[in-house]
Amino acid sequence: MLVDLLDNLEWYRALHPAMQGVITIMDRSLPYDDKAGTYTVDGISYQVMEYESSVTGALDEASGNQVHILLEGEEILSLQREALVEVVTQCTTGLFVLLRKGERFRHKQSRTMQNKVKKVVFTLPDPAS
Repeated sequence: MLVDLLDNLEWYRALHPAMQGVITIMDRSLPYDDKAGTYTVDGISYQVMEYESSVTGALDEASGNQVHILLEGEEILSLQREALVEVVTQCTTGLFVLLRKGERFRHKQSRTMQNKVKKVVFTLPDPAS
């Protein structure tokens, strides 16, 4: 798991061939205007989600390499191995989280009260070999 400022996303272009596509989509502000749903632009798939966070959150597994970007609100995201929490981050607008395929994580979580959240999750295609 990697967490950094959205302004620094360009620094990570070399990590995946599709990263420039993610940057281009975000520069065009497409996810901000999209309703909740799944979209594909220039071969890059992304899902816009709108939900209320909860104290328990939701346990999930990255189906591929993913970039999570909060568009509105805030949530806690943690990397998990078995029942152990390895890393915890408070996600707010202006941050992104990069997860590797197969990493288990808890998201949609808040400390005490529910928060309205809008988030985009890019699933990066497997690189051609």
